[in-house]
Amino acid sequence: MTREERARWRGTWRSLERSVEEVLGGLDDESVASGPSVAAGRVVVLGGGTGLSNVLGGNVQLRSWADRPDVGLKREFKNLAVGVCTTDDGGSTGELVRRLPMIGIGDTRKVMLSLMDRDLVARRYGGGGAALDVLRTIFQHRFGPVAPSREVLQDPVLALEPAQRAACPPELREALRELTRGVPDWVFEGIAAPRHCLGNLLLTLAMFRGAAAEAPPRSGAIERALKEVARVLGAPAGRVHPVTDLPGALMFDYANGVVATGQSRAARARRGCAVQRVRLVHAEAPRSNARLLEALRRAELIVYAPGSLYSSVLPVLLTPGVVEAIRENRRAVKVLGANLWIQEGETDMSFREESRGFWVSELIEAYGRNIPGGIEGLFDVALATSLDTVPGSIIRNYALEGKHPIHLDRARVARLGVMPVEASLFASHRGRQESMIHHDPVRFAAAVRAIHEGWPRERAAARRPARAKKPAARSAAGAPVCFRPAAWERIRAAGRALDGIVFKPPGLREVIEDFLWDYPDVLTEHLRGFGEVRVVKAGQWKRSRQWDNVLGYFEPAGRSIMLHEHALRTPLALRANFAVALGESLLGRYIEKKHWREPPGENCRIYTIRLRPEGERECWLPDAALRTYLRAAGMLPQDDGLTYVRPVPKGSGFLPSGILFGLMYAWMLDNAFVPALDFEMRMLLWPASRLLPFQVRERASHQELVRFCREVVFGGR
Repeated sequence: MTREERARWRGTWRSLERSVEEVLGGLDDESVASGPSVAAGRVVVLGGGTGLSNVLGGNVQLRSWADRPDVGLKREFKNLAVGVCTTDDGGSTGELVRRLPMIGIGDTRKVMLSLMDRDLVARRYGGGGAALDVLRTIFQHRFGPVAPSREVLQDPVLALEPAQRAACPPELREALRELTRGVPDWVFEGIAAPRHCLGNLLLTLAMFRGAAAEAPPRSGAIERALKEVARVLGAPAGRVHPVTDLPGALMFDYANGVVATGQSRAARARRGCAVQRVRLVHAEAPRSNARLLEALRRAELIVYAPGSLYSSVLPVLLTPGVVEAIRENRRAVKVLGANLWIQEGETDMSFREESRGFWVSELIEAYGRNIPGGIEGLFDVALATSLDTVPGSIIRNYALEGKHPIHLDRARVARLGVMPVEASLFASHRGRQESMIHHDPVRFAAAVRAIHEGWPRERAAARRPARAKKPAARSAAGAPVCFRPAAWERIRAAGRALDGIVFKPPGLREVIEDFLWDYPDVLTEHLRGFGEVRVVKAGQWKRSRQWDNVLGYFEPAGRSIMLHEHALRTPLALRANFAVALGESLLGRYIEKKHWREPPGENCRIYTIRLRPEGERECWLPDAALRTYLRAAGMLPQDDGLTYVRPVPKGSGFLPSGILFGLMYAWMLDNAFVPALDFEMRMLLWPASRLLPFQVRERASHQELVRFCREVVFGGR
């Protein structure tokens, strides 16, 4: 980069910051837009979750939204398209993708609500705010512990309180009824579950209208459904584009080598280490939304909405075709809305410093680690919130909840070739009223508009050439998409496998079904090694506790998973002990005999096992994989090919290969299942230079066990 180019780049940067400061300085607490007219130009916004819907049109979940519903990017820009993440699997959306062949639609529902137009609603259903209130209430209504009746689903106004029901305009009631006509019975049966969000159910029913087969709705059906729902909501039609029509999930790779599937699971995880990358999981190669790709190619402004790094924005960018369309567009200015707070399970652990969360530069570097080709051609500006005027009491309250701000490290961001623009993007008066800080949709949209309008006409000249060999430009290792059955297919296959298993008591089956949903890395074939799950009373428990204190184990002779009655005291204990026993069942009947030997004159005992001949085993692992595991577990093969030994110093602890396999299986699923093993595995996060020589060898052994579990056990055979 020449001195002249560097000077031009810095001049553009300073000019943009001044423009943003001037625009935001002219806004007061009641402003809804930065100018009297709507800005021209084609705009695409990408993301998911509450962050996306908030900057588009405000957070509809807040009561204050009704006071000024026409705010945000939808107010500043007339020609607006939205690309939405489809891998959400939590809450009501999770229950839907668990039971039906469909994409996650929770984020799409939030976006549709945020794009509602008060004037359009009034023209369609009559004056006053009654229709707007009815729509907000219905599309956010959550049912209690009883599943909604078909009568309510076919006439959603019945979910309202009597007074609001009476105020609902007849035209609106009929429009809502129309969304659910022509839906097959199997769809109604699939959504018959408690605690659903009514808006999610209405979107789902609209997508499956006229479905002839039990298969995922294709893009045409989804597009039609969204247009119908937009018409009912008074939102612009054809503007919201789910990034793909293929059901999918997310797979998280952690710095300690563990892999975990599921967006909501990552949010619950407390692995104590950073996320290294995220991948998409689909049953087949995903198809990017053609309308979204066309909008990206033609856009003059592309905005990455603030939101979950790994579970909202990256899933959109990893969908094949999206990044290519963004890079092809050399005309658009590309603005990254930086997150304000760290997110537990995603950005709470830094690669640079283990003890804290991300800086803004690390957000950018994470894109570089995950996206093939790095960040080249993706970002021009990083728009971050200034924390200088945030009340200290609010930051303190967030800190007490374990939430900390993501600070802008301007110099490092600039070295990555991205212009850091810092501005006050929250409304201080609302922060004081709500005791919370989030992106104010008015101020965020005004800042984005100022950047768009202040960007030089010679756009390419304002871009800083990417430096070679910088961390953010590294290509992601491996393919960003891996292939496994869709959630509904996996759960159905697991249900068929459980049909052949006896549960004593029978109520255990439902608990195990929920366990399999929450831990999708458990393969259906993992359920073939046992025929019974039995709870054993304390007085009848005969399991030796010499080597462990686990309250669940696999009994090879009866092919039974045995659970101590005390394991049922808490849901975590039940799941943890079942996971250990399930892991043990994969080894099955692999040992012919085992014994201890004490060599005379030596200060050790020798644990010896003899394998059954390969043809006589009942073991999930093939012979070669079993032998690989035994060596990783510290068992030493002998000359006869079937005998393995392990010298154990007298007085020291030892985990036999069977229980170690069960503990590793459970720990890979959830480190909370095996706290003691999790403590041991902490050394995976330490570089060899910080360990003693014997710890380096132990760390290498742990790494091999993790690699084996990841690639062989949970990767499938």
